[in-house]
Amino acid sequence: MSSIVQVSVPRLSQERPTVASMAEMALALFDELEFGLIACDEWGTIHLANRAAQQEMASQRLLLRSDNTLRGAQGTSGDIGAALRQAGQRGRRSLLRLTRAGDQLMVSFMPLQTQGVDTRQVLVMLGRRQPFSDLAIELLASIYGLTLAERRVLGALVRLATPSEIASAHAVKVSTVRTQITSIRAKFGARSIDGLLLRIAQMPPMATALRLAGASCASTCTAPLLAAA
Repeated sequence: MSSIVQVSVPRLSQERPTVASMAEMALALFDELEFGLIACDEWGTIHLANRAAQQEMASQRLLLRSDNTLRGAQGTSGDIGAALRQAGQRGRRSLLRLTRAGDQLMVSFMPLQTQGVDTRQVLVMLGRRQPFSDLAIELLASIYGLTLAERRVLGALVRLATPSEIASAHAVKVSTVRTQITSIRAKFGARSIDGLLLRIAQMPPMATALRLAGASCASTCTAPLLAAA
């Protein structure tokens, strides 16, 4: 007589994600971006800031967080307040170039209307300090089979170093660097250095390097944005 064994198979949950879980997911997603994102109102009151933005504000090079309000560092050119009001009150987008003592940062201000929130919020997007993270370059070099020396050259090229500067930094001949560049271009299928850089620019942003920097701040989110998630 054969016996029948019944196996209980767990049912997939059909429950929709809660507001809290969606908010946590959104914060985790924002933290994976290597460029800064700040959500605030027209007066600069910060509702949300991802890891990259918090690092930028903590450095106080051009932007800072004062009493939970977005401000420009002392001596920084560029009217942040006017850009916030233009986005929050008039719904107009703008691009601002912040500068101070040879440092600069491009910042965009965009109106952000969310469901369940009466007042218009402002999305502030910070330009990247460097075009590509070290992790992105390493992964890209692995995909295309670059040698260790070629990886160093590629990393220098994306930071706009010249062949002479690369040769000097690594104590090799310029002809050696040019040969390595030719090899890199061949592996990427690029006809020129500009074409090579354009190919690299297609890389998605990867923020792991930011985590290795040891940022201690956690993203913050206020009730209005949680309710809208």
